[in-house]
Amino acid sequence: MDELWTYVSAYYQCTALAEAHVLTQTERFACNETYQQVKRLISGAEVTQPLTREQNVQAYLLFKDWEIENAGLIKLLGLR
Repeated sequence: MDELWTYVSAYYQCTALAEAHVLTQTERFACNETYQQVKRLISGAEVTQPLTREQNVQAYLLFKDWEIENAGLIKLLGLR
């Protein structure tokens, strides 16, 4: 779970920077990989393999559920 929180924290930082339009293209690609890693960890997929289309959709839905379930903690930690 610590690994997940590390990636989630980085993901929310990336999101804030992306919304502020301050990321370089290289940074945007790195942020996207962070987001993909969050989805892999949330879904239990192999962390070194790309997600299939179906896995990606499922992982996205699981992550959105996870965000709802952890909204209070996310807010408390100032991640969002």
